[in-house]
Amino acid sequence: MKAKVIITMSAMALLLAACSNDSETSTADSPSSAAPPAMAETSMPTGPSLEDVINDERRAGNQGRDEWRHPLDTLSFFGIEPDMTLIEVLPANGGWYTQILNPLTAEQGRLIGVTYPDALFSQMMGTWNEQTIERMGADITQMARYLSVEGVEPSQPIVGYTIDNIPDSENGQVDAALFFRAMHHLFRFDEPLIDTALAEVYDALAPGGVVGVVQHRAPEDADSAFASGNNGYLKQSDVIAAFERAGFTFEEASEINANPNDPADGLVWRLPPTRTDNPETAAIGESDRMTIRFRKPS
Repeated sequence: MKAKVIITMSAMALLLAACSNDSETSTADSPSSAAPPAMAETSMPTGPSLEDVINDERRAGNQGRDEWRHPLDTLSFFGIEPDMTLIEVLPANGGWYTQILNPLTAEQGRLIGVTYPDALFSQMMGTWNEQTIERMGADITQMARYLSVEGVEPSQPIVGYTIDNIPDSENGQVDAALFFRAMHHLFRFDEPLIDTALAEVYDALAPGGVVGVVQHRAPEDADSAFASGNNGYLKQSDVIAAFERAGFTFEEASEINANPNDPADGLVWRLPPTRTDNPETAAIGESDRMTIRFRKPS
């Protein structure tokens, strides 16, 4: 059964034990001779745990970013489990979080890649051609290849959609949708895509499904023009308002990915990992980021 509540992997054993005691058992007349009550059969998840995947040697090339992105704490905060059907928004080609989510869900879950439509990409990118399509992982027919991980064979096919057109066949099938630094472009340009995108995600999620957001954070007193997404930063209040407009319930915010050294007063792409050649901005580290959890009402 897919998880519909947020639990950490460390709490899984306690939850299963509690569930096994839900049904009433009668008291035997002779306790000394009575057989113990039958225990309901439970099946523990198979395959690697979240912690196992994050510590796997295949991530050696990515683990240097863990100090800024805190994947174990972040995915635990979002309640991500191996048996979930997950949407990763804007995974690109061989994305950083994909290298965790694919092995995690390969045996029991399912991974869906959702990217921007060409109309948005063409506004974002100075050049939109075969090379940039490949780099951005924008061809939805190639999503299984973009999200592949060497040595991992998912039990269910990886599929891809654009965020403005998730098919009705997925409605109610998704346990969690994850936006990792993927929201700012949805707020940009004359016709922002944010409301259409979140309506599509809302429909795809099962009742009680979760949305996890990690996003470059602008100060709340920043000028609205600066925090429009053009610089990569958004106000946390604007993100929450957009999800609430779409019908989601705001549950909790965390400072897991906060970086007080980031003044958030310029282009976010001046910072690592985009730029590492400027000692001043390299010393700041990665951006200050909000980490927020929403839920579709049951």
